[in-house]
Amino acid sequence: MRVSSFLPLFALATFLTGCASTYIPPGGRADFSAFSSPSMQESFAAKPAAGFPAGIAAVRVQASLYRDFYTDHAGGVYGHGRYSVIFANEVEDDSDFERINKLPQVGGVVSLSSLLVPQNLESDRELREAAARLKADMLLLYTFDTSYHNNDSSAALKLITLGFSPTRKVSVYVMASALLMDTRTGFIYAALEANEKRRLTSNVWESNESADRARLEAEKAAFKSLLGEFEKNWPRIVERAHQGS
Repeated sequence: MRVSSFLPLFALATFLTGCASTYIPPGGRADFSAFSSPSMQESFAAKPAAGFPAGIAAVRVQASLYRDFYTDHAGGVYGHGRYSVIFANEVEDDSDFERINKLPQVGGVVSLSSLLVPQNLESDRELREAAARLKADMLLLYTFDTSYHNNDSSAALKLITLGFSPTRKVSVYVMASALLMDTRTGFIYAALEANEKRRLTSNVWESNESADRARLEAEKAAFKSLLGEFEKNWPRIVERAHQGS
C-alpha cells in the first residue's frame, strides 16, 4: 500500500517539475576594454578635441550576442563581434536624456541609429564614426551588468524556476557603467558607475513577464543614478576639456 500510494505522488511531482517554467537572466555587460586603446602610449597621446557647447551621442552597448526576455520578444539587439548595440529603449525615456541636455555647455543629446552603425563591431571606432556623422562632439557609452543571487550568495543564478518558491529570497544586482569619449580622438573624459540592489518579493516569480518587470525597474533605477553621476562630474569634464588633458 505504501508503494502504491507513493507512485501517484511521485508522478505528480515529476509532472509539475517538468511543466515548471524558468526565467533566464539577461546577458552580460559590454567589455569596456574594447573601447580603449590597447597601447598605453596611444592612450596618453589622445587629447580632448570637443568644442562647446558639445553635442553628445548616447548609445547602450552590451556583451556580444546579448539577449534578455524583452529583446527576445521585441527585438532591438544589433551587431556582432566584440559587443552588441541595444537600440530598444528598455530602460531609457526622453526625460532621462533631457537631464543631460539641460546641463550648461551641452549642445544637445542624440541617439545613434542602426542606419549609421555597421554590423561588425570590434572597437569604439565604429560608434565614434557614427557619432561623427551626427556631428556629435562626444560619445556616451553605457552598459548594464545585471545578476540574480539566491540569499545573497556570491554565485550568480543562471536560471530561476518560476512559481514554486513562495519563501525564496532572491536579490537582483545592477551595475550601470558609462564611458564618455571624445568622438574625434577617443580621449576618455570620464568613467562612471552606479549600483542598484533590490530584494525581490515572491510574487515576482509568478511569470517571466513579472520577473522581467523587476529587472527593468532595477535597471531604470541604476540608470537614473548613473545620470546623477554624469551631472555631478560634468563641470570637471568641461574643465578638463578646456585644459586639454
